[in-house]
Amino acid sequence: MDTRDLRKQALNAGMRVSAAAARNRALEGAARDATRCNGRARTKSESFPTAAVLGGLALSLLMAALDATIVSTAMPKIAANLGGFDRYAWPFTSYLLTCTLATLLCGACVAHFGHKRVFAYGIGVFAIASAGCALSGSLDALTAWRAVQGVGGGLVEAGVFIAMAELFEPRVRGKYMGVLSSMYGLASVAGPLAGGLIADTVGWHWIFLVNLPLSIAALVLTARFLPGRQTHAKRSFDLSGAACAAAVALPLTLAFSLTGNAFSWFSAPFFGLLALAGVMSAVLVMVERYREHAIVPVRIFRRAQVNGAVAMGFCSQFSLLVGVMFVPRFVQEGLGLSPTASALATIPMTLALVMGSALAGRAFGASGRMRAVSRIGFSVLSVGALLLCLTNPATGMMQLSCSSAVLGFGIGMSMPLTNIAAQTAVEPRDTGKATSLALFFRGLGGTVGSAAYGAAAGASHPSAALPAFALCIGAGLAGFALSGTLPRLIEHRR
Repeated sequence: MDTRDLRKQALNAGMRVSAAAARNRALEGAARDATRCNGRARTKSESFPTAAVLGGLALSLLMAALDATIVSTAMPKIAANLGGFDRYAWPFTSYLLTCTLATLLCGACVAHFGHKRVFAYGIGVFAIASAGCALSGSLDALTAWRAVQGVGGGLVEAGVFIAMAELFEPRVRGKYMGVLSSMYGLASVAGPLAGGLIADTVGWHWIFLVNLPLSIAALVLTARFLPGRQTHAKRSFDLSGAACAAAVALPLTLAFSLTGNAFSWFSAPFFGLLALAGVMSAVLVMVERYREHAIVPVRIFRRAQVNGAVAMGFCSQFSLLVGVMFVPRFVQEGLGLSPTASALATIPMTLALVMGSALAGRAFGASGRMRAVSRIGFSVLSVGALLLCLTNPATGMMQLSCSSAVLGFGIGMSMPLTNIAAQTAVEPRDTGKATSLALFFRGLGGTVGSAAYGAAAGASHPSAALPAFALCIGAGLAGFALSGTLPRLIEHRR
């Protein structure tokens, strides 16, 4: 072998070593990027005060969730003061529509602008709109400000869970997600009670003004301690995708939120809105199907775990709204007790929901057994719904409280894992969008649950327990079956 051949072999060997080194460096860089993208693991330089961050996120979520319910008991006084009983439902509907839309689009906004910036904007918009609501001199002005407030509320709600995905790996996220998910249960009970109390004492304007100090505290905590990164910034925002998503979400939400008030079930407007939503869904799929940075990445619905996660969120929120609406009304109309007693009757269900949510989060965090924890939650939910099916005018408060507590415990156990299941089913770049979709379908479940309960209750409320909670049994069994789409075990990320 001559010198030329030796030189050629050495050169080839050097090129192979250099290529291997380059590949190793690329793989290491990709691994570091993936780790940073979804918060699945954090370096020491990215440490943050967990308690302060969680406190700010929990306060923000409670503030936004409360405002969706606190107006309900105060609305008669507001309508009387502003003179607009013919437009009584407008402030509710405007908030619901914009909050639903903002929730759906929040993931794309986070991908474009960064989660800390979007979260801060959400709190700021919410605070400004709250002041506008308090200063409203007409029901039309209140409706407009409530629409703006819904934008802030939707960005805050979705932003909380997206931030959790950015900050913690799934197993660690589980024990904290249980606490955050329980904020919905607290808001569903504390909101109407606080709204009536504030309206009867210091005036309805303070229902909105109390949001200002809460917003300031939440903004200070998150601005000071919430780490912020812009991991997936895009050059342009998907406006056509956003328009198509809005064209799907708005008629779908209107179809169920207005049913029973503006029009009846099985009416032309109801089916017309559903048909419009269906047509726009097909358009959305065509627009977003091959788009790399779609605002609604329809490709993720090819994964059974994503479909199962969003459907389970729908089922749990559906059951929660049926229970929250049934218990106080039954106490007043079925048992003949006072409104105060009806509000207090929801406390056992709420406390059980908080306990179930915290327990499920900790159980998942300790064991990683996502499927088993989810199935236990939906099983308990189904048992609670079955017990409430037996409710009748002869039912005592003790039986009602125990039955509703079982339902609340099951709902609480089922709630925290739906977001985590959606987040862990997709690539890091789609985590925020998957979270938004899961929250959208969860909110839709509550809207449909409210409408379905209204249809089941009708004019004869004491006899409505069987049809109303038969639907919840169906939701619980569906959730149990859908839990089969979840992984058996989620390992700790290193």
